[in-house]
Amino acid sequence: MKKIDELFLSFLKDAFKSVINSPNSLSVDEIRSLSSKKIQKAFSKTKYEIHGSENLPSKGNLIFIYNHLNNHPLYSVAENFQITLDSHFISSMIIDRYYNNPGIRVSRLSLPNEKFHKNYYDKLDYIRVYAKNFIPKNTSDAEVKTINKKFYKKASQYLKKGNCLVLSPEGASYSTEESPGVFKKGLFNLLSKLSIPTIVVPIVTLNFDKLASKSIFKCEIKKPIKYKSILSNRDIEIESHKLNKKFKSWVNKMKLYDSDFSHEIKKLLLKAEDNKKIEAPIIFYGSSTIRLWKSLNKDFKNLKVINLGFGGAYIDSLSKNFNLLMNFSNPKAIIIYLGGNDLNLSLTPKEIIFKIKKLIEKINDRYPKTTIGYITIKPSLERQNRLSEIRQINNGIKLITNDFHNLIYIDIYNKLLDEGRVTSKFLLQDGLHLNKKGYGVLTNAVKEKITG
Repeated sequence: MKKIDELFLSFLKDAFKSVINSPNSLSVDEIRSLSSKKIQKAFSKTKYEIHGSENLPSKGNLIFIYNHLNNHPLYSVAENFQITLDSHFISSMIIDRYYNNPGIRVSRLSLPNEKFHKNYYDKLDYIRVYAKNFIPKNTSDAEVKTINKKFYKKASQYLKKGNCLVLSPEGASYSTEESPGVFKKGLFNLLSKLSIPTIVVPIVTLNFDKLASKSIFKCEIKKPIKYKSILSNRDIEIESHKLNKKFKSWVNKMKLYDSDFSHEIKKLLLKAEDNKKIEAPIIFYGSSTIRLWKSLNKDFKNLKVINLGFGGAYIDSLSKNFNLLMNFSNPKAIIIYLGGNDLNLSLTPKEIIFKIKKLIEKINDRYPKTTIGYITIKPSLERQNRLSEIRQINNGIKLITNDFHNLIYIDIYNKLLDEGRVTSKFLLQDGLHLNKKGYGVLTNAVKEKITG
């Protein structure tokens, strides 16, 4: 076992012990919160990626569903007991961080010989159900039905209070290669019994069955699905099959994605080819802040603008694909937004500044008469503990503007603060990506510097 795996396992064991040994004076909510914070510390020692956080609903009765993956056998916290990594990741690294509450998970009932499993989940007081291959011998169908009824009742009560519920429709776990399994009817049976509109948030998981030293834990939050009407038995069959089919497609697509962003680059190449004859375009190039700028053409309606952003992009990936995508004869301006994602690579501000400068040099060499606009890395709630590093990077680029006759510094960092503090009013629910107001600030900042 490599050092990173040993370190990760030690933090998982600490999280497990904090729950098992939690004093009786703590409430269930306090124990869940404690567990969540411990799990966040554990995953902070690993490489992980969360994509699609811009899809998180701001509020509502939310059911988070996911394709359930096995744990690697080496990650046992006590006598062959493992705390499921994917479900813990979702409740701690997504729900708790974005909604300030880890929610409640649906977990299987323990077998008679699973002492640690029972003690752990009893402490967390999760909703318990029978799972396939984990039903004690001599358990009658009537007992199973009784437990299921309790599940529907408890889940309904919890959702009606505006809380988040986390469950896997499969009722079993699989390897990344085999995932997802066949969806059971439990999710849609629950939806059919709810008297309130409910939003289902699908999350695709990958590699949680692998060692942290050999892989990157990944998940992608898909667009939420709103279910309004009570479903008939026939509806339940149809909807369950449809959702299962979607998950299979999502998982397979995620397996194909690689660090070179090849799938996104192919799409951008087609866009670049379609627009290469445009005279003096303003090209926006960068990570998800650019990619998610859906109103770009409307915001610059009197100008010829082209969006070549791709989500999750690093400076190196932007530099690598620059010559490939920039097949334009005379761009009026190239506006770049980058660097924030590189903080997740454990790079220092100095290293990030160096990489950005190298990309600026590449742009300048290719287009010496083109204006280059550097948009400062924005302040965000998600990266609130990295603000000092972000300011260092922004200031570092500001210092080198004199080295380039065509480099313009576009400050949005300070414009997105509220009395010097990071505010949610410019951000989506994920606390990272810009909302409509945020893009309004960004639009004005670019116009001020580029169009005059």
